[in-house]
Amino acid sequence: MPALLLPVLFAGNAALTILDVGACEGEDSIRYARLFPAARIFAFEPLPANQALIRENFRRHGVDRAELVGRALSDRRGEAILHVSSGQPPERFSGENWNYGNKSNSLLPPLAAQPMHGWIEFKQQVAVPTGTLDEFCAERGLTRIDFIHLDVQGAECLVLDGACRMLPRTLAIWLEVTDRALYRGQPLRPAIERRLRDHGFRLVRQVLGDVEGDQFYVNPRYPRTWPLLASQRLRDALGALRFRAGAIKSRLLHPRKKP
Repeated sequence: MPALLLPVLFAGNAALTILDVGACEGEDSIRYARLFPAARIFAFEPLPANQALIRENFRRHGVDRAELVGRALSDRRGEAILHVSSGQPPERFSGENWNYGNKSNSLLPPLAAQPMHGWIEFKQQVAVPTGTLDEFCAERGLTRIDFIHLDVQGAECLVLDGACRMLPRTLAIWLEVTDRALYRGQPLRPAIERRLRDHGFRLVRQVLGDVEGDQFYVNPRYPRTWPLLASQRLRDALGALRFRAGAIKSRLLHPRKKP
């Protein structure tokens, strides 16, 4: 979804500031580096094993404007326990060489003792450094953020709580949401929607599955977001019209019998 919507907001040669929070192996940072070659990208990844993978992937793909930041973003500076995921699904839906089990690491402990989705296990815990987004931006002299890619497996509100100063200066955010908690203390989709709405963001696109989904938000304080917001209002209006038309058609085809 971000790869489709970001070019609507930004020119390909724009000197953007992009934060890839929960970068894992750096795949999304590489994707954004290709979309926006002049962008400055910060890839936040606290797990040392993944940091080595990111460095190698950046080298192999010639990404020289993305910087690895070896900490977890949270609501405070200090240290926290990262619950490290592993495992292989019965079906290799992304090929044999993809590291499926490496995508669910979280600062939150898993909710259940049994493997998540039947195959994701959490056998390892690692102490990692944490910091806030606001502190990081102050350290680096960043006065605005163009886009945040937020993939932290249930710890989204921890990141948002540490970003109160910079969120008004952020143009767009993508994140995963869920309607069923997989981690202890994980906020569900309505809580995420309220939190971002309270910070002034507006939801413009979402793809929801039975349980999990993706959402893309923009900040209407920035005029460049207005065409995207207008197109979403039009989509909503057309959806409401289709719903009403369907209801009218149903009543015409299946009129209620008078008692």
